[in-house]
Amino acid sequence: MSLSDVLLVTDCDGTLLRNDKTISRKDLDAIARFREMGGNFTIATGRSLPTVSSILETLRPELPVILYNGSMLYDPVKKEPVWTAEIPHAARFLVEKAMERYGEELGVEVLTPEGLHVIRFTPVIDEHLNGPLKAEYRLAGLSEVLPLRWLKVMFALPEAEMEDLKAFLLGFGELGARYVRSEKLYFEVLPAHASKGAALRMLCGRTGLSLEKTAAVGDCDNDLEMLLEAARSYAPANAYPSVRQRADRVTVSNEEGAVAAVIEELLRSPL
Repeated sequence: MSLSDVLLVTDCDGTLLRNDKTISRKDLDAIARFREMGGNFTIATGRSLPTVSSILETLRPELPVILYNGSMLYDPVKKEPVWTAEIPHAARFLVEKAMERYGEELGVEVLTPEGLHVIRFTPVIDEHLNGPLKAEYRLAGLSEVLPLRWLKVMFALPEAEMEDLKAFLLGFGELGARYVRSEKLYFEVLPAHASKGAALRMLCGRTGLSLEKTAAVGDCDNDLEMLLEAARSYAPANAYPSVRQRADRVTVSNEEGAVAAVIEELLRSPL
């Protein structure tokens, strides 16, 4: 069986990555087998380039990968961006407004092509950047990063405050930005036209692969547009209820080898 026209794209956290941020041997072996049979494999993650580098070293994908929740297509072979989107300057004052409203409990990261900039450090931000997948970052004032190209802003906030934060941001109207819940304690501001779904369409257009031969795996709300674009969508058992409801199939959890289970099904029931 040849899988040369099949594309498998998977999210990382809560999907490919186990809870300790490692990839199981079961998943790694299944991905290797899928690729040996001609399958095309890549990742689509909200993670930035600094926080995904060790994952790329492990997986060594040959196709462009989707980073920053769709704000960048990155070529891991040439080690350069293929395409980036930018949050417009008109929306950047939202960071200052949110910092004023939520005070010291709000952590803030601004992600640019130059790197990852921490505007306000909190314990949640510390765990994110200094956990198993360590990332290079710099502490910066908001004024220092204003002239740079903003690919994404990450807010870290207690879970109970998330809906209030979303309503607060939406209250400022259309500013060329969109707001995405990416993890339990993280909320993101992205360029309005950037999403994993739009980036997946672009990836297929650039590689000649077809969405009709694409399977996608994701666990969180920021994966929904990608799952809807794919011909077949999967959610691990640990996915958000909203994602499990929208996915075509629900498989085992990220701890049990969700990606390997998807590959096994693709081999039994090809696209």
